[in-house]
Formats: sequence, C-alpha cells, structure tokens
Amino acid sequence: MIDQLKKELASLQKKERELQEIKKNMTKETRDLKKKRDEENKKFSELIGLGKKQRDERNRINEEIYKYKSLRDKEREKLKILKEKAVEFKKIRDENFELCTVPPDKVLRTIEQLEWKLETTVMKLDKEKKIVDRIRELKENYKISEEGMDADIKLKDVNRKIKDLRTKIDAHHREVSTRAEESKKSHERMIYYFDRAREIKEIADRYHNALIEKNKELDIYYEELRDTIRRINELSDKVKEIKTERQVQRLREKAEKVEKKKEELRKQGKEIYDRFKHGEKLTGDELRILQESDLL
Repeated sequence: MIDQLKKELASLQKKERELQEIKKNMTKETRDLKKKRDEENKKFSELIGLGKKQRDERNRINEEIYKYKSLRDKEREKLKILKEKAVEFKKIRDENFELCTVPPDKVLRTIEQLEWKLETTVMKLDKEKKIVDRIRELKENYKISEEGMDADIKLKDVNRKIKDLRTKIDAHHREVSTRAEESKKSHERMIYYFDRAREIKEIADRYHNALIEKNKELDIYYEELRDTIRRINELSDKVKEIKTERQVQRLREKAEKVEKKKEELRKQGKEIYDRFKHGEKLTGDELRILQESDLL
C-alpha cells in the first residue's frame, strides 16, 4: 500500500512542479500585461491632459475672438450711421453745387465789385436797377453755395471719421482672423490628442481584458495547484503515519523478542541456578547466562 501511495505522491509532486512552472510563466505574463496596460493608460492620461490644455487654449482664444467681434460690430454700427450721414451731406452738397453757376469765392468778389460800383459810380436808374438785381441774384446764389459748402465740410469730416472707423474695423477684423486661425489650430490639436487618446485607450482596454482573462486562467491553475498541494500533504501525512505505525510495530516486535529472550534466559538461569545450588560445577557459558538473567 505504501508503495502505491509513494508512487501517487511522486506523480503529484511532479504535477506540482509542472503547475508551479506554469504559474511562474503565467504570473510573468500577467505582470507584463499589467505593465503594458499601465504604460498605455499613462499615455492616455498624458494625451487627455494635452487635449484639455488645447481645449482651454481654444476657449481662451474664442473669448478674445468674441471680444474683437463685438468691438468690430460696434464700430460697424457707428460706420453705418456715418455712411447714412455722408449720403445725406453729399446729397445736400451736390444739390447746392448744381444750383451754383460760379464758385463761391468768385461770387463774393463779384458782389463786392458791384456794390462798390453802386457806391462810387453815377449811373442811370435802369442800369442801377440791373446791378441791384444782379447783386440780389448773386447773393441768393451764394446762399445756396454756402449751404453746399457747409455740407461739403461736414461730408469731409464724416468721411475722415469713416476712414478712421474702417481702419479700426480692419484692425479688429485682423485680430478676429488671426485668432480664428489660432483657434482652428488649437481645435485641430485638441481633436488630434483626443482621437489619439481614444486609440491608446482601446489598446489599454485590450491589455486590461487580456489581463482579466489571464488572471481567470491563473486562478484555475492556482486552484488546481492548491488541490495538488493539499493532496500531497494528505498523502505525505498518510505515508508518515504508515511509516510511524511500521516503526512502532517493529519496536514492539523487537521488544517482544527481547522480552522473550529474557524469559528464556531467566528460565535457563533458574535451571542452572538450581543445579549450582546443589553443588554442580558450572561452565563459563552457564555462568554468563546466570549473570544475564540477573540471578547472580
């Protein structure tokens, strides 16, 4: 029986060594998978951080775009009003200048000359009347021209303001365009980082899923290894128990043999001792038997 147990024990110990080797290799595989998963997750976190940074930068730029758009739109509203005024002043100026047959400065000089002539020259009544009518006509013409000149001055002032506004609007528009390009680049970089992070996350998840499966497989081998070790311990205890029982049996048998031998010696010794008491001469072997039987 013990031989069969030892044979089974040796087989189980061999199986344990094989399972320990498998466990060792699989443990290394799980460590490798965990390391790779953690490395990919680290890359994922870094990419997400970069993507958020670009998103924050894009949002900051978009706020500036909104600010410059707002400034540009306000200036455009002012420009619209000024353009309407310019149209109005141009209309007044053009209508008055069309009625004016001669330049205003020339009209003034002519009026001055005619009035001087009336004051310093003696002339017929009809001729004087013609000069008076001419002066009245010229003054009327100058009045019209003066209104046109005032409109022209206002138009020039409005046009200057329009030019300044357009310069400001163009500057705001350039800021919007420049920042829009920067925002676009930040957005593209954000999309790149988030897309790359998504790809890395998929890789990390594959490693994680493989790790879960490998751990499940490892658990099976752990369970089998524990059962094998438990069975080995049981068999080892059984073998030890049998060996102990056999040793006890041998000791018992040996003790019985010793006791039996002692009993025989005591029996022989008693016989020899009885003969010795009757005066028989004993041999050396007989004396030894007496000594070993504790009768001397």
